[in-house]
Amino acid sequence: MSYIDVTGKTEEEAIRKGLEQLGMDRDDVSVEILERAKSGFLGIGSSPARVRLTYGPEEAPVAEPAPIVKPVVKKPAEEKPAAPAAKPAAPKASLASS
Repeated sequence: MSYIDVTGKTEEEAIRKGLEQLGMDRDDVSVEILERAKSGFLGIGSSPARVRLTYGPEEAPVAEPAPIVKPVVKKPAEEKPAAPAAKPAAPKASLASS
């Protein structure tokens, strides 16, 4: 995109001058006000308005490449061998005296 900076006593005058220079309509440009007009005191210290007219084909925004995402492969859960079953305790033989 290209642009020109134009000055004028007012913002509207600066825009009009810029459009005349470019030979374009208001709908064909983008206007950015760089500095508003200042009247100063009794005309002393005044400054003109500055505008930037941007025109031309819009550049396509550069898209950032999407981050590469590696697929997550879930491994089947490893089966742990079951703990050996506790052997039932053998009944204690009671020693009965006869």
